Amino acid sequence: MAAIQVGKVPPLITALQAELGLSLIAAGWLASLFNLTGALFGVMGGATADKLGARRVMMAGLGGMALAGLAGAMATNPIWLLTCRVIESVAILSCVVAAPRLIAAATALPQRNLAMGAWGSFMPIGMALAILGAPPIAAQFGWQGVWVAAAISAVLCLLAVAWITGPRRWPQVPVAAAALPWRNLGQAVWRPGPVLMSLCFALYALQFFAVASWLPTYLTEVLGYTSARAGVATAIVVAGNALGNLVAGWLLHLGARRWWLLLVAFIAMLLCAAGIFTPGVPEVWKLPLAFAFNLFGGLLPAAVLAGTAAHAPSLAMVGTVNGIVVQGANIGSLTGPPAMAFMIAGFGGWAGTYWLMAVCSVLGVGLAVWLGVVERRLGIS
Repeated sequence: MAAIQVGKVPPLITALQAELGLSLIAAGWLASLFNLTGALFGVMGGATADKLGARRVMMAGLGGMALAGLAGAMATNPIWLLTCRVIESVAILSCVVAAPRLIAAATALPQRNLAMGAWGSFMPIGMALAILGAPPIAAQFGWQGVWVAAAISAVLCLLAVAWITGPRRWPQVPVAAAALPWRNLGQAVWRPGPVLMSLCFALYALQFFAVASWLPTYLTEVLGYTSARAGVATAIVVAGNALGNLVAGWLLHLGARRWWLLLVAFIAMLLCAAGIFTPGVPEVWKLPLAFAFNLFGGLLPAAVLAGTAAHAPSLAMVGTVNGIVVQGANIGSLTGPPAMAFMIAGFGGWAGTYWLMAVCSVLGVGLAVWLGVVERRLGIS
């Protein structure tokens, strides 16, 4: 549900630009503002989830999504809509930092990598659903109808979470001890593993959201796709990321090293990005390259999210460590679409975007190797 709130914007960027007068840069911020709170307060959000309880934070996040979505549907200018998007970012962060704590409590250690791998696929699956569903809803009810539909869905999800995670149906996760959240922060923040995973996630997320946010626009404006066809194509491409997450969870379950998965992800993204937006590459290869970009890239989030439990000092601090990782992911997601817009506008059109991907992937390779050294020294698999 959090990812649906994310994915509802990219297929509607053109319509929002026309109706609300958004500039190209403003449209990029609209696509990425949901990450603002996570980029600023991810660590504290994770510590808060550990302190207050994951179930309570999760339900508050879903309620916030519904309220912000309904308010955003009534927007008449860009500032109004962007403000509602900031509120949505708080709600999305609440859900994202709370979920791993619940998953860790509900799974036995041998199955945790598989469960975390499945959890890692939440973003591409939700985005794919939104990208597929938004155009037909918008055709009937305008972009406002998409916002209302997403808000109603959040309410239904809130009711489901309240029932499923009730005391009689769900393993109870003990609230952290009396220590204040910021005392827990030092134990997690100064560990090299979470910091390296956060940086890797940031470099990955910058590329993933840059491509996912602007691919529909590229397909319609450059390749002449209809809005509906571009939405279906983008949804299929993004769904490849979900498959990559599931494969990574299974490989981790079989004993694959985390840093190897990160290394493969960054190298494959570097190679595939070279042809996605390059004019000289035949059109028939662009979508397969974009799918491969997301498929291999999907190895990274599952590997990193599974690592939050492995690198946490204790089960009670999984949310805090996850907050560190989420903060990195949100920084990358926040800067990705605007950075892509900057590269398009200032460096020779769409072909100039490759340099952004190349720098991120090369840095990611170095960080992945460093993480491997750290995990080998600590005996973490």
